[in-house]
Amino acid sequence: MKFAIISVTKNGVILADRLYQKLSEDSTVIQVDRYVGEVRDTFSRIYSDYDCIIAIMATGIVIRTICNLLQNKETDPAVLVIDENGTHVISLLSGHLGGANDFTLKVSRALDANPVITTSTDVSRKMGVDTLARRYWLSINNLHTVKALNRAITDGEILDIYLPTRYDFVEEDEIARNTYKFHYWDDNHIRVDFEEISLILNPLSLVAGVGSRRGVSEQQVLTCLEEAALLLNIPVDRLDVIATGEMKRDEEGIIEAAWSLGIPVEVVSVQKIEAFTHPDIQPSLLVEKKFGVVGVAEPSALITAGDSSRLILRKMSKNGVSVSIAISGRLYEKL
Repeated sequence: MKFAIISVTKNGVILADRLYQKLSEDSTVIQVDRYVGEVRDTFSRIYSDYDCIIAIMATGIVIRTICNLLQNKETDPAVLVIDENGTHVISLLSGHLGGANDFTLKVSRALDANPVITTSTDVSRKMGVDTLARRYWLSINNLHTVKALNRAITDGEILDIYLPTRYDFVEEDEIARNTYKFHYWDDNHIRVDFEEISLILNPLSLVAGVGSRRGVSEQQVLTCLEEAALLLNIPVDRLDVIATGEMKRDEEGIIEAAWSLGIPVEVVSVQKIEAFTHPDIQPSLLVEKKFGVVGVAEPSALITAGDSSRLILRKMSKNGVSVSIAISGRLYEKL
C-alpha cells in the first residue's frame, strides 16, 4: 500500500517524521511520502495517487478540504486524521473497502496511540461484506448491494455465505463466525445471501514470489511463507501460486513447499525478468551480481500475477529464503 503523510505545524512535522520511519520499516507499505503545508493544494494534487492519506491536523480542516474531492467507494482513498500530539488516530474515510479501519489500527500501534473507529459493523464486532472482501482479497462485482447487506449485519442478522472448500479458513475467524452461516460448494467464487439480496465475491490471485539460497529446506520456505502471510493478516492457505525464477526451478525446498500447500509453482524465465520493469521493485545487488537480473522474488510475483498486478508485500527474508507477494486486479469492479 502507498501512504502519504501531510503535516502543518512544527510538532506535526516531528510526528510525521516519526511515523514515516515506522511505516518505512513495514513490509506491507510499498511507498510512503511526506508533505508539509499547503493542505488544500496538496490534497487536491495527491488525492488519487495513494491508498491512504494521513493528515496530522484538526479533523475540521480535513473535512473542509476533502468535501469537494469525495467521489465514491470505488475511488476514494483511505483518509486518517491524527492530532499533532499523536494521541488519537481517527478513521475518517473509506473505513472498509478503502482499508482506513485497518490502517488506523496499524498506525495507532506504530505510534502507541488510541484508534478511533466508528463504523457500525466494527463497533458491533461483526464483519461487513466489504471488510470480508478486503481481508481476504476478494473482488466485489455488485458493489451496490454492500450497503443493504451491512445494514442487515448491523441489525443482528446472520447472513449465509457459500465458500469454495479451500476457503474453510474463513470459518476460523471469530468475527466472521459472529456474522455468517457457512456453507461449502464446488464453485470458485464466494456468494453472500440475505433474503433476496446476493453478493458475488471473486478471489483475486495472490502470488508469492520466492527466491532462496541453494539447498534450503521445505520447512525454511514454509516458515518464510507463513510469516509473510501473517504480515498481511491472511492464512498461508490463501496463497494461490508460488512463483520463482528459472535459476531456482530445481530448488527442492521451493517445490516441496508448494506441494505441501497444494498450490502450483510457476517458473519465470530469466529473459522475462530481464525485460521486466516496475516502480515498486527494490533491486538486489547480490542477485544482480550473481544472475544479472534485479531480483527474483518481487519480479517473479508481479510477472506471474499479470499485467494489472501490484505488490502488497515487499521482499522479506528469513533463513536464506526471500518472499514477496503480488495481487492481480482490484477489489471491486466499477459500477
